[in-house]
Formats: sequence, C-alpha cells, structure tokens
Amino acid sequence: MSLDTEKLHRLTGKQFDKLYSQNAAKYTEMAQKALAYAQTCIPAGEKVRPGDVVSVIQNAVRIDPTFERHLRDKKLKQRFWLAWFAEYIVEQVFPQPELMNPPSKKQGE
Repeated sequence: MSLDTEKLHRLTGKQFDKLYSQNAAKYTEMAQKALAYAQTCIPAGEKVRPGDVVSVIQNAVRIDPTFERHLRDKKLKQRFWLAWFAEYIVEQVFPQPELMNPPSKKQGE
C-alpha cells in the first residue's frame, strides 16, 4: 500500500485534497490515534509500517460522515476511494522520506 502519482492525481481530481485540508485537524488526530492503536497490535521488536496505519484509518474513514458526503456529492461508488484516501491521510500526517539513488560505488571497491 502506497500512494503513487496516479492515485494522487486521481484523488486531487476528485478534490480529496480539499476534503483533507478542510478537515485536517480531524484527519491528523485520526492518523495519530491509528498509529497508537497499530503500535499495540504489532509484536515487540517490529516497527509499525504505513500500511498498518492505513488499515486502521480505513475503518474510521469508512463511517466518517464527511467522507460519505464527499463520495455522495461526487457520485463516487468505487470502493478503492476509501483505501486511497486513507493512504493520502497517512502521507499527509507522516510524510515519507524522499527516494534517493543509492550512493554509487567508487571504482576499485
């Protein structure tokens, strides 16, 4: 589970970015609580991954009246919007580091 460029473009095309920004405090709190909950479920010694938090957020967003209204107003019936928006929330609250090319090996190594 990760938000890629195509998903991001489709989400912004359907104004999910505006839905998030208009309710940023609520979705930030949701993500922070989802992280705390996921930490209670992950075995000791293992780290919580973004997908773990996304799974918890999906359950909360599924019953969020604001999200439901957005789907209804935009006439969006596909189920993937839920997962994609949950991924969007996680990326907004917990930005992932930039991908970088691995350092090149020097000659002779």
